[in-house]
Amino acid sequence: MLSYVSAFAGHGPQAVRLAEAAARECGKGDPVLHARLLGREATAAAADGDLARFRRRSEEAASLLQRRGPGDAPSFLYYLTHEQLAAEAGQGLVVLAERTTVNRSRLLAEAIEALSGAVSVMAAPDPSGGGPAYPRSALLHTTFLARAHLLRGELAEAVTATQTALGLLAQVQSPRGRNYLRGLRPALARRSRSPVVREFLAELDEALSPV
Repeated sequence: MLSYVSAFAGHGPQAVRLAEAAARECGKGDPVLHARLLGREATAAAADGDLARFRRRSEEAASLLQRRGPGDAPSFLYYLTHEQLAAEAGQGLVVLAERTTVNRSRLLAEAIEALSGAVSVMAAPDPSGGGPAYPRSALLHTTFLARAHLLRGELAEAVTATQTALGLLAQVQSPRGRNYLRGLRPALARRSRSPVVREFLAELDEALSPV
């Protein structure tokens, strides 16, 4: 089941169809699992440029998750919180905004609002004094927040978001987070005439250089 769900992170109509089939066949008896499947379908729809389907599935997933009771979630979905779904929705909005100029400003404004709220919770230190509970997700989605700011020409905000992601890097073992940060560099480099970006690029390169 877990590998079946993770397959929906792909792109295109096939990923959407797989997500739809899984939601029909696997998730209806368990609201948390169904919310996870619908969230994956929303991500696939965003990658396919289908705004209407993305909105429907995102809203359905969030509504289902509200029905979650204590101990309802399967153990492998321990991470599925309201903030996680909000961050994924924000990610989808950024992907959609990158594909079109129609309503781009509105999509980016929504993305920034969703991502800012979600990652601030994800990246917050644990009340017991430990690190963030979900540093990997916080890092990944903060890179999408930076992308949204770059698309809006908000360079100082993009740098601040990327610095936040860099601060999480030491707590994340997955290479995926580092790769997402590397993916920001070309977009930042194209804006290196800005002093705030130019000064930050050296910091970014040092953080991403092999140890």
